[in-house]
Amino acid sequence: MFRDLLALLASEVRAERAFDDACAIQSLDRHFTFGCFQESARLSASRLREAGLTEVEVMQAPADGESVFGDWRMPLAWEVEAATFDLLLPNGAWQRLADRARIPQCLAMWSGPTPGEGVEAELVLIRNPLDRASYHPAVVRGKMVFTGAHPHQVKKLLADLGVAGVISDYMHPPARLPDATAWVNSFSDDADGWGFLKGDTPAWCFLISPQQGERLRACMGAHGHAALRGRAVVRSRLEAGTLPAVTGVIPGTTREEVVLIGHQFEIGAIDNAAGVAIMMEAVRALQRLISEGKLPAPKRSIRVLFVSECYSNLHFWEKTRRHLRTVAGLCLDSPVGDPSLALRPLEVHANPHSQMSYTDALAAHLTEEAMAVPRPEGRDGGPPQAGLATDPLYAWREAAFAMTDNLIADTSIGIPCPWLGGHSRTWHTSADTPDKLPVAAMGLVAQLTAAYAYLIAVAGLREALDFADLAAVRGKKAIADAGVGAHSSATQSADDLDDAMLQVGYLADRHADAVGSVFRLLPAAERAAARPAVRALQREVRRAGQEEAAALARRAGRPDREPTVEPPDAALAAVRPRRLVLGPITFDRLTAEQRGGRQSPRWSPAAFALLSWCDGKRSLAKAAQLAARELRRARTAGPAELAKQIDSGAPSLLDYCEFLRQHGYLAW
Repeated sequence: MFRDLLALLASEVRAERAFDDACAIQSLDRHFTFGCFQESARLSASRLREAGLTEVEVMQAPADGESVFGDWRMPLAWEVEAATFDLLLPNGAWQRLADRARIPQCLAMWSGPTPGEGVEAELVLIRNPLDRASYHPAVVRGKMVFTGAHPHQVKKLLADLGVAGVISDYMHPPARLPDATAWVNSFSDDADGWGFLKGDTPAWCFLISPQQGERLRACMGAHGHAALRGRAVVRSRLEAGTLPAVTGVIPGTTREEVVLIGHQFEIGAIDNAAGVAIMMEAVRALQRLISEGKLPAPKRSIRVLFVSECYSNLHFWEKTRRHLRTVAGLCLDSPVGDPSLALRPLEVHANPHSQMSYTDALAAHLTEEAMAVPRPEGRDGGPPQAGLATDPLYAWREAAFAMTDNLIADTSIGIPCPWLGGHSRTWHTSADTPDKLPVAAMGLVAQLTAAYAYLIAVAGLREALDFADLAAVRGKKAIADAGVGAHSSATQSADDLDDAMLQVGYLADRHADAVGSVFRLLPAAERAAARPAVRALQREVRRAGQEEAAALARRAGRPDREPTVEPPDAALAAVRPRRLVLGPITFDRLTAEQRGGRQSPRWSPAAFALLSWCDGKRSLAKAAQLAARELRRARTAGPAELAKQIDSGAPSLLDYCEFLRQHGYLAW
């Protein structure tokens, strides 16, 4: 069934059209002003209408620097007319180092304006502004600071010291792109924050490439005590506005939905104009096949949703409440890119363990099928040829959960949502351009994206049982891999063996949950019909866990070993925390005084994992145990270590959760 559907989609998907759409989107988003975002949103909406989707809408979230959705405070809108930075050499000549008209990334997002005529000041080199002992404040006051530090990390510190502005040749460490310019899209006063908020300090920063930075350092060294001066002109506005999200629907016959989600409104072709364009091509192909009668109309609507990552993402779900009837999602964030620039291959990121689902197995299986399906040679560049290409065009692998627009898999939202994404050295740099997009791979990802959405949208009893089979096979493989990876031996300590055996049992339970997740697709009558087969598959998975744990014990020379389970901490066992805030938490709603120096858990895998298990039914001890098992690498962390993973300054897990309770994130 899967291959037949993929073959049909291959006949309809046009990779070149997806590439053209990605180019059109990136040509607007590369300027990263809110006005360009609106234009880009209108472009995507028009493409969806042309494809025949219904309920196409450009939704608007407030970009006022103070509204909060979930726990994410919306940034202020930002517009730029022009921005340049010139260096005045000792011989009186001016040298232009940065011009936003040529390289938009040369100005940090949310940079504030200079006076109309610009600002001119002496340039000083401070290698690490965070090392306050390395320079006196008087050295930088009223000067322009040149540094290699990340501008967001030093922005508030330097602004408080009275600097005129900042020039940085910062580059993300894995990039190794000496000619590229980094894109800085976080510029709040809070070093743990993100967008510019109401009340933040206006400041500006220009970015230059590492190669330019080397030349500038050499120039400053060559001229010794002869001061170099800089002149900056920034014509920008920080103001209340709106941030768009684009949505449209292939209608189904019920109120349930499947969502294809990814962020628009960033600078890159890989990240993420390609993801948006691939989703548009996927639904375009599906809509055409449905309208021509080649595919039956789905029972569940297929929705596309193009957001501004966490910001308008949470606004959409909080305002529409559509998550209450959305059965599954698929996230595309940087799904294709030049393989020669890839840090890792395409990864199919699974759901968090608290939301483990058949969708993980389905996404991985379809990726495998799509990458290996026979393809006519020359289909992307000309008419089909006689030969068949059978080798995968794009390397891929499965990966654990990591957060992007798939944050909808948070249990407070509850939409299982794998993520297809790659990792390019061009990430957030001026080098993320359309020439880095492999066109053929765009077509393959569009095919598997369309197949995933359609299969879930039409799923009934037969399909649900197929999905359950896939989840059981995936689970048994994961259990076997965990057993092999444990390296059990006679020299292993009893504690390590117990930990490995318990981990295998934990994985068996989670994958049994994934098998059972297919019940969400079925009405009551069909659930009853499916229950015997699904329960049998779940027993198979749990039996595989028992057998693997026994094998671990045998290899360790302790064949009759029963793992010892440590009794839970009494104080943690007495607390049953319940989530009160939608989505991942950030502390954006707290003042600096309320936070008391605590780190923001915005991107913390440990915080995400822990809170996803806090459902008001489990004790904090159990939630911590489950989170630690989910995050486990060589061994399982205890509650104290888990707390340190969330916040290095946390005295204890109970203290941290008590803080969350005091500020309305948890209740018990």
